[in-house]
Amino acid sequence: MKKLSVTIVIWFTCLLPIRYVHAQQEQKIFSPLNESGNLHISEIHKSDGTQHHISLYKFEYAAQFICGIQKDPLSTRLGKGYYITSITIHNPNDTEVKYCKSLVLTYPPGEQEIGKAIPMGEDVLMAGGAVEIAGDDIQKELFPNGFPASCVKGLLVIRSMASLDVDALYETAIINSEGNIATLQDIEVKHIFERELKQRMLPDLIIRDFDRDQLNVDCYDWPETCVTRVTFTIENAGRINAGSFNVRVVFDPAQSVVVNLAVVGMDAGISQVFTVKTPPGINCFDPDCAVCVLVDSEDRVAESDEGNNYCCINKAEKGEPKGK
Repeated sequence: MKKLSVTIVIWFTCLLPIRYVHAQQEQKIFSPLNESGNLHISEIHKSDGTQHHISLYKFEYAAQFICGIQKDPLSTRLGKGYYITSITIHNPNDTEVKYCKSLVLTYPPGEQEIGKAIPMGEDVLMAGGAVEIAGDDIQKELFPNGFPASCVKGLLVIRSMASLDVDALYETAIINSEGNIATLQDIEVKHIFERELKQRMLPDLIIRDFDRDQLNVDCYDWPETCVTRVTFTIENAGRINAGSFNVRVVFDPAQSVVVNLAVVGMDAGISQVFTVKTPPGINCFDPDCAVCVLVDSEDRVAESDEGNNYCCINKAEKGEPKGK
């Protein structure tokens, strides 16, 4: 009987590190701890309200875009000829500027149907730099098999975080009876009007009441039973409600334990206290215990201030483990 008891104790002691490694890996993939402190695989919850994905760009430029050959002499949509458009963007600022581009075609579809915006991605323009967007560039990026018509019309829309200089170069050539380009007819440069976008009210998720006093490590009998517990407050300091978002909490040792917490949303002006615990495992102190919290870790919520979502604390002094 004594041999059986000793065997069971040894088996249980050896199993603890294995259980910790498995739980640690689960914490990196799934979220989070429920109210009772037990691990569970969380689902992505969506709030009943609308998600607020609102553009933070401050300026917009809409340049007429015409590209291709129009051969029909009877068309009233556009005169017969060959048309080329190229847009030049210059950054007059001392710092780099992020901007995005999209193409909105009005023909096709034509017949007063509303054309849909086709995103062309985001770019960063260095201070004092300039870039040209030609019709060939747009065709290769958006229509690798060729434009949807022999001649397309629409708008190239540019949005930026800071004021830019945007100009459009329009070239027109005459085509002969065979439909070939004969001679250059006209060159025109137009400065594109700048529109300042109105900034809508946004939520603002911030971390409060997060310091070393809110960090505790409890160990029972074996080092592998240590549980790290941290408490912090998240507040929506904005003027409108925030939709669902994720909170990522990373613990020592060596920032290796990750807990994800799904929040169903937060109304404007409301704060909520969260307590997050790790699964039983190695002590957080290595020798210090650092914990970092990132609110809206998946960038689901557009906020008025995206720079106040991250905070770390570090506890240097290790107290006596509980149960020792």
